[in-house]
Amino acid sequence: MLRILHLDTERTWRGGEAQLLHLAEGLARRGHVCIVVGPPGSPLLSRAAEKGLKTEAVAMPSEWSLSAVRTLARLLKRERVQVIHMHTSHACTLGGWAARLAGVPVRIISRRVDFSVRSNPLRKLKYQWGVDRIVAISEGVRKVLIEDGLDPNRIAVIRSGIDPRPFDPGFPAGEARREFGIPDRSPVIGCVAHFAEHKGHRYLIEAAVRVAAAVPDVRFLLVGDGELRPAIELQIKELKLERHVLLTGFRQDIPRLLAAMDIVVLSSHLEGLGTSLLDAMAMARPVVATRVGGIPEMVEDGVNGLLVSPRDPPALAGALIELINRPDERRRMGQAGRSRMLEKFSAEAMVAATESVYRKILELKGIKG
Repeated sequence: MLRILHLDTERTWRGGEAQLLHLAEGLARRGHVCIVVGPPGSPLLSRAAEKGLKTEAVAMPSEWSLSAVRTLARLLKRERVQVIHMHTSHACTLGGWAARLAGVPVRIISRRVDFSVRSNPLRKLKYQWGVDRIVAISEGVRKVLIEDGLDPNRIAVIRSGIDPRPFDPGFPAGEARREFGIPDRSPVIGCVAHFAEHKGHRYLIEAAVRVAAAVPDVRFLLVGDGELRPAIELQIKELKLERHVLLTGFRQDIPRLLAAMDIVVLSSHLEGLGTSLLDAMAMARPVVATRVGGIPEMVEDGVNGLLVSPRDPPALAGALIELINRPDERRRMGQAGRSRMLEKFSAEAMVAATESVYRKILELKGIKG
C-alpha cells in the first residue's frame, strides 16, 4: 500500500482534473491511500469527495506562495506521504518545494500539454529539479520536452484513459436535440473543449461558414466555457451564424450531448492528447481533428476519423462536409474508434502504468513500498 497525494491548482474542471480523478479512484481500488488536494471550492474536491476519496483544501494564491508551501509540507508529513503526484505546472512549483521540506521520496509531474518550456527558464528548471519523473500523456508531449532539453530517461509516456461505462453508443439522440431545438434531420457537429486560444475555436467558426453554405441545415454544438467565449460569441454574430452555431456552456452530461452529435471535431493547434476525443470514440462517433500533439496517436486518418492541418479552416470544412455526406463511413469510423479506445485508452491501463512508475522510483531509491 502506498500513500499518495495528488496536487492540482486549477479552480475549474477540465480534462486534466478528470484524469486525476480517474487515477485516484483506480489507485484507491488497488488498495492505496489517495489524498486529493486542490483550492477551496474547486469542482475537483467536491467530485473527489463524492467518490469517497480523502480531500484537503489548500489556498494556493500563486505558485510562489510560501504559506501554501508550508501548509503542503505539514500535510505531507502528517499523512506520511510516499508519493506526491503534481498535476499542473503551478502544482509542480508548490509541491516540489513542499516535498523537499517534508522529505517525500517520490515526486511526479503530469505534463498534459505540448507547449514548449524552452522560453521559460524557471519552468524548465522546475521540471529538471523538482521531480523524479515527468509523465507525458502522449509521444507528442514527450517529443516537445526532449526538444526542450529535458532528459528522455526521466520522461515516461502514459496515455490518458477513460472509463467507458458512462458512454453508451445507443443512448437516444433526441433528448439533447430537443433541448436545443435541433431538427431530427439536421446533421450535428459537436466540439467539447475549454474556450482557450490553443483549442482553435476561431478556426472552427471560420470553417462553419463554409459548412453552412454547403449544408444549410447543419448545426454546430459547442460545449464548454472559458475566457475566449465572449470573443467566439462575437465572431458568430459577425459571421451571421447564430442559427447554425449553438453554445451550451459548461456541462456535466457529456454522454447525453455526444449522443446528439453525428461528428465530433477538435480544431486545436496545440494539444497534449485531447481526452474529449476519447469520449467521442467511446460513444462510437467519428472524429475530425487537427494533426497536432498526441491527436494522431488516437485518431488514425481514414480509420476512425479524418485529420487536417491546424489553423486551416478550408481543410477543416472540407473534412466535415465529406463526413456529413457519407453516413455509412461515419458509422464505420465510429465503430472503429470505439474499438480503438477500448483497446488502447482505458483508465485501468493508465492507472496500472502510473502505479508501475511509482514503484520503479521507490525501488531505484531503495525504499520499500
